[in-house]
Amino acid sequence: MAGIITAVFLTAIAFTGFCWNFYDYAEPAIYAATFTPKPPAVKSTIVNGKPTLELDQILRSSDVALPSATNTFINLPKKPEDVFEIYKKVPGDSEDFNSYVKLDQFSGKALYVQDSRTGGLGDRILNSFTPLHYGTFGGLPTRIFYLFVGLSPLVLFITGFVMWRYRYRAKLGSPNDVREPAEQRRA
Repeated sequence: MAGIITAVFLTAIAFTGFCWNFYDYAEPAIYAATFTPKPPAVKSTIVNGKPTLELDQILRSSDVALPSATNTFINLPKKPEDVFEIYKKVPGDSEDFNSYVKLDQFSGKALYVQDSRTGGLGDRILNSFTPLHYGTFGGLPTRIFYLFVGLSPLVLFITGFVMWRYRYRAKLGSPNDVREPAEQRRA
């Protein structure tokens, strides 16, 4: 029974892990299956001789683009054409990385805003991977339950081995077999 119950959760964990490892294939497939448009690829407009904006200016621009959200993570640009990615948590979000703003590093202009409250079905499915994989969607009770789900393959292996060993010994007629011989039962 434990195997049947945990199989559902282990399948969800395996599926999300598979999608993360093959994200380049999984992301377009999920957007296509849900008929959700994929977010556009954005780039900064390079301005020769102009330095990258200061981080506090970028953060102010991100707060204007997505107000009432708190900053959780900043992905800095590595190349001149890359953008600043400011990940935010909006009120009601369960995770810290579902909403984000992509900003031009030279002008501070918001090139793309992803608000988890208004995202499409594909975005919501992709955003659900982290809470499903780690069991953070229901607070502490779900985390404790996921602890047991994570240990279930070990428990199932041990109980399966014990059951196999018992049957193997019974088949060989082992002296440690708890069943009585047929002659003793007749007497």
